[in-house]
Amino acid sequence: MSSIYISINFIVKPVYPGLEILLAELSQLEFEMFEETDLGLVAYIEEHLFLEKKIFDLSIFNSKEFKISFTKKKIKNQNWNKRWESNFDAVEINSSCTVRAPFHEKSNKQFDIIIMPEMSFGTGHHETTQLMMKYILELNISEFMVCDIGCGTGILSILAEIKGAKKIDAVDISKNCCNNTLSNIKLNNCDKIFVHNSNSKILQGKLYDLILSNMTYDKLSKNFKNFSTLINEGGELIISGFFENDLGLINDELIRYNFTFINSINKNKWVAARFAYNTTC
Repeated sequence: MSSIYISINFIVKPVYPGLEILLAELSQLEFEMFEETDLGLVAYIEEHLFLEKKIFDLSIFNSKEFKISFTKKKIKNQNWNKRWESNFDAVEINSSCTVRAPFHEKSNKQFDIIIMPEMSFGTGHHETTQLMMKYILELNISEFMVCDIGCGTGILSILAEIKGAKKIDAVDISKNCCNNTLSNIKLNNCDKIFVHNSNSKILQGKLYDLILSNMTYDKLSKNFKNFSTLINEGGELIISGFFENDLGLINDELIRYNFTFINSINKNKWVAARFAYNTTC
């Protein structure tokens, strides 16, 4: 591991929800640590992995809704795990489900999920992850074939297995996320999750009863057509990673691919939504 890191201090206007969008997008890169500040966040990455162009290529940098600036400096390697652990709390999703790290005490909840994020997106802290998990907790998915596109830490796949899914394909373009998912699979003693370091096109030829995807609006939109080729008749799509004012646009796009809106839930302006796939309507 490199002894020199780049520390990047981002200033985001407006801070909310800009900070959360920026964090979600940076999590797809090779950063090892994030710290929130009053004005944005600080991200840390090994010097040899840092490419400034990748930052400017992020969707949020091309959005007219946010203004982002940053400064960077070199720093020596630190004990990132110790630093991260000091800022990580267990999360209660609902009365039956808790998400915690290995160093937290075991909870007495029916669903006790262990996640070591290693800077992948999906610790249970973000509103979109919580909304997706609430849907999974509500549904009967026993014996379902499930795919989790943009799996991050693997948290949704893990919950799907605990809830009785027959098989789960977890997909992410980030190698770090896939490795993190594999680690979390072991922590939760799962054996029905298969991890693919690729985009969703690797799943072509397979059909699922349930598709899960928690990604930014832009990334979701690029996958809508592909979702329609991966789902069984009567199957469901659950998505999150967007805001209340995007739901109408998303619904209009998905109608083109034979998805029908069922319902949605929200938290702090973030939304998760359920759609059914039916070509006979």
